[in-house]
Parts: sequence; C-alpha cells; structure tokens
Amino acid sequence: MAAKIEMTEYGMLPGEYADPASDTVVLLGGIAMPKMGIDVNEMKTLIDEITEGYPDRLILGFCIGGIFQNAGWDKLVDFDYIVDADMDVTVYGFN
Repeated sequence: MAAKIEMTEYGMLPGEYADPASDTVVLLGGIAMPKMGIDVNEMKTLIDEITEGYPDRLILGFCIGGIFQNAGWDKLVDFDYIVDADMDVTVYGFN
C-alpha cells in the first residue's frame, strides 16, 4: 500500500495511494531483526512484485552491526549493495 508523501501544515503526511512499482528497492536493517517477525521469502516476493518489469533492478540494504548478515538475508536476498554501518565508542577519562 504505497502512498505519496505530501507536505501539509502539520508536516509530511501520507497522501493518495501511489503505484509501488520501482526499479530500486531499499531495505532497512530493522526488518531483519528476529523480533520483527518478517519472513525473508515473503519479502523476496514483495521485491519481485515491486520490481516486475525492471530487469535492471537495484536492491540496496542499509543496516547497523551486520544485521542482514547475522540474519542470513545477505545469502537469500539478491542485494546489489549492503551499506553496513557500525559505531565505535571511545570513553576518555580526565582525572
């Protein structure tokens, strides 16, 4: 159920329904977290539906801490690129 995003006096809100067909799909890592309960095979079917008619489709993944790899999605989804960010935290003490 894709919708156009419209700027309103209250901010950006979903507007009228839009055709979800696209040559590019971006997946965010949160969907691969076990607690989300998203079936990777259902996601692959959805990707195929969205990109039908686009033989040169592009599938991008953006995640933190290797979630696509940890969940095995990198082996099951035909990603073109995965951008995997990580955070290093350094604490400096000055006594």
